[in-house]
Amino acid sequence: MSSYGAIGVNENDTDPLIVEESRNERRRAVSLSESAVPHRQPYLFTGGLGLSREGSTVSLQDENREQNMALRYRLYSRLDPGGRQLLMPAHVFPSEVFSILPFDELKDQSGKQNSIITIFSIWNTMMGTSLLAMPWALQQAGFAFGLILILGMAALCFYTAYIVVQSPKGLSHLGIDSASAEFTDVCKVLLGKYGEMSALVFSVLVLLGGVFVYWVLMSNFLYYTGNVFYEALQPNSSTIPIMENRSFTCDVFCPKEFEKRPEEVWYNLVEEMTETAADSTSNTFDKFWSLQGTVPIYLAILLFPLLNFKSPTFFTKFNVLGTGSVMYLLVFTFSKLLECGVNLDFHNKNSIHYAALFNWKFPALTGTLTLSYFIHNAVLTILRNQKNPENNARDLSIGYGLVAFCYVFIATCFYTAFPVERTCISDNFLNNFGSGDVLSSVARVFLLFQMITVLPLLVYLIRTQVFYAIYGETWPGLWKVMLLNICVMLLAVSIAVFYPRVGSILRYVGAFSGLLYVFALPCLVYMTKRRLEGTLTQPVRYIHTAIVAAGLVNLIAQFVI
Repeated sequence: MSSYGAIGVNENDTDPLIVEESRNERRRAVSLSESAVPHRQPYLFTGGLGLSREGSTVSLQDENREQNMALRYRLYSRLDPGGRQLLMPAHVFPSEVFSILPFDELKDQSGKQNSIITIFSIWNTMMGTSLLAMPWALQQAGFAFGLILILGMAALCFYTAYIVVQSPKGLSHLGIDSASAEFTDVCKVLLGKYGEMSALVFSVLVLLGGVFVYWVLMSNFLYYTGNVFYEALQPNSSTIPIMENRSFTCDVFCPKEFEKRPEEVWYNLVEEMTETAADSTSNTFDKFWSLQGTVPIYLAILLFPLLNFKSPTFFTKFNVLGTGSVMYLLVFTFSKLLECGVNLDFHNKNSIHYAALFNWKFPALTGTLTLSYFIHNAVLTILRNQKNPENNARDLSIGYGLVAFCYVFIATCFYTAFPVERTCISDNFLNNFGSGDVLSSVARVFLLFQMITVLPLLVYLIRTQVFYAIYGETWPGLWKVMLLNICVMLLAVSIAVFYPRVGSILRYVGAFSGLLYVFALPCLVYMTKRRLEGTLTQPVRYIHTAIVAAGLVNLIAQFVI
C-alpha cells in the first residue's frame, strides 16, 4: 500500500537535495507570511514498492521535481524541527553545528531546547582559540586596563548581538519572517544588495580567520606532540633547542627568542634542502619534522579528505569536546597559579615580576576581543530553537557573561602566576611550557583532536556561503568543492609557515571583520529600522554612529601599534 505524505525511508543525510531550478527561487532571502504560503499537493512515495509508471498521468520530469522537492523539505524539517513552516533561507546552517550537546534527548517533543542548553550553546560557540591568546592580549593592554577592556568589549558586543537578535522583528510588512530570517536577509531588505553581500563576505572572512588560527595551532600541537614521542623513543637526545641547557622556573620559559621571521623561514628551508642533498648522515628527523616547514604540509595531507564530506553531521557529535577543552584549560591555568603563586609587582619597573597597569599596545586586546566575542552570524540560528523566545535577551546576556568570566579567569590566573618578564608571554600560552610539562602535553593532544573535528565544520560553513552566493546551491559538485578546499588549505598552510602568529591573526581578522559585522551593520540596521518607524532621535543617531566610529578606530589602531 502506498503512503501519502511520506518523505522516504532512507535516512541518509547525503541524499541529493536539489535539481536544476530557477536561481531566483533558490536565492530567495525572505519568506512569505504564513497566510501566503502556497499549499503543496500530497506527495506519493513509491520507492521500494515495485509500482510501475504505466498509466501514470504525471510526466517523468514532474515526478523527479516532486521527489527532489520532497527531499529538500525533509532536510529543512530536520534543521528546524520545531518550525511550523518548511522554509528555505538564503544560507542554511544546521543548528546542531552550534549546539553544545547535539542530542535529541535535550529537546522537548516539538524540537525546542530550554534556556540552559541555549546559554551553553552560545558559550560553547564563542569559546575558542582566543583563550590561548588571552594572557598575551592582557599583557599588551596592561593588567588593570586590560580587565576593564575585556568587560567593556563584552558589554558592547552583547549590545550589537542583541540588535541582531531583534532585527527581524517588526518587518513582516517587508516580507521578513522573524521566526526564520537570517541577519543577511534583514541587511538585504533594509540596506540593499550591498548590505547583504557585505554581511556575507565578512562572515566568510571571520571563518577564514578561524581556519588560519586553527591551522597554526594544530601545526604547533602536532609538532610538539611528535617531539614528545620522538624523545620517548630517543631518551638520550634532544630535538628541541629550547629544552637544552635551560633553567626552568615553574616549567615556564620564554619562547620569544626562538621565533622565526618570514625571511628566515625561506632561508632555513633552502638551507635544509641543501644540507639534505650534501649530507645524508645528518639528523633526518629534524629535517623532515619542522614547525614552520613540513608539519603544516603533513597536516594538509591528513585533513584534506575530511574537508570534502557532503554533510557535517558526523563532526557535530564531537561538539562536546569544545566544552571539555575549555574546562581543562580553566583547571590547567588555575593549577599553574597554585604551583607558581602570585608574582606581581606594580611599583618596581626593574623587577622581573613587574606588571604594568596600562600599556599603549591595548588595541591588540580590543582587536582580539572583537573576534573573541563574535557570534553575530550564528546567534539567530542558535536562538531559533529556543523554547521560550521571550528569554532571548536574558540568555544572550548570561552567555556573554560566562564567556567574559572565562576570558578574565584564564588571563588573570596565567598573568598573575607568570614567574618571568611579562613580555615573554606567548600568544599561545602553551608555548611557554616545554614538552616535559605533562599537563601542557595532555592539553596539546586533547586540543589537537578537538580542532581536527571542528575544522571540517568551519570549512563547511565557508563552502555553504560561498557556493550559495555563486551557484545558488551548497554542493555544486565534488570537483568544485575540492578546488575551494584546496584554495583554503593552501592559504592556511602558507599562514602557518610564514606568519604563525596567533595573536596577530586574531586581532587583524577581528578588527577588520568586526568593523562591519560587529559594529557597522547592526548599528546601520537599527538606525534604518528606527527611521522607517519614525522613532530615530538625534541621541540614538549619535550613539550608534559613535559605535561605528569606535570600530573604525579599532581597525586603524592595529596598524599603529
